[in-house]
Amino acid sequence: MMKKPIIYSLLFIGILFGCEEAFIEEDLTDAIISIIAPQDGAQIEDASINFSWTEVDQATSYRLQVARPNFENAAQIVLDTTVTTSNFNATLAKNSYEWRVRAQNSGSATAYSGAQFSVIEAADFSSREVLLTSPENELITNTAAQTLTWQVVPDANTYRIRVLNTDDEVQQEETTNQTSLAITFPEGVSRWQVRAENATQNTLFTTRTLTLDTMDPNTPVGTAPANDATLTDTEVTFSWTREAVQGSVEFDSIYIFEDQALTQLVTKDRITSPSEITLEASKTYYWFLKAFDEAQNESANSTTLRFTIN
Repeated sequence: MMKKPIIYSLLFIGILFGCEEAFIEEDLTDAIISIIAPQDGAQIEDASINFSWTEVDQATSYRLQVARPNFENAAQIVLDTTVTTSNFNATLAKNSYEWRVRAQNSGSATAYSGAQFSVIEAADFSSREVLLTSPENELITNTAAQTLTWQVVPDANTYRIRVLNTDDEVQQEETTNQTSLAITFPEGVSRWQVRAENATQNTLFTTRTLTLDTMDPNTPVGTAPANDATLTDTEVTFSWTREAVQGSVEFDSIYIFEDQALTQLVTKDRITSPSEITLEASKTYYWFLKAFDEAQNESANSTTLRFTIN
């Protein structure tokens, strides 16, 4: 009579060990990762550096670090990131560096492999690159006044700054001998670019995009449930209308309260119309909507509506 429990126990143990085996990752301690580029002693004229290395079987990610000038006497760790591919791009200023990479999974990691290299200025001034610092590329903002900044280009005595529209027409053009300039952007999408110049040559322009959106979204108008509606289903369908304003992407948030003073928040959520929300029965609820956009603009609150679930 005891045979069945014994069989079931052995079967459970077998399943348990089988599951454990499925989740055990290979030990990478003795595995070898090899760098491809930059190699030790490399001198690179391009400030955009492509780091690449060999893939390691059973690795789920790679940790990449870059130090200036090296790890033993590091003045700065300029890069420390984890990636899932066997290459990574970064922009570095003129200087000496050491980089290293290791393969890893949840339980182990290889030793680091790396090399020292230098980023040098191109001998030809026109081949040098202006490294833009701020604002970030593809910034979406509601602040028209921006301070553009970039890194020094050796042997440059002037920097030319342009702001272009989406048709590549120059809207503003300025020059300065500094590495920053205050610019007021027009509404919409603009491209801003900087190049370095000296008495006889100039670099190519380096370009970023900025979107200015100062328009608040329109205020949503709640349509369902109607004001003072009485419902029997706890799964409530909310719907509303709102005309979109041209500019950055807009979205709506709903706010549902249990009291007329709007102090007891039940839920707040970013939703699209129509949306279903499950609430408790035998209560009265108060709700309104508010619209936002990617530039941090926001609408006024919609009219607060009330409904009861029996």
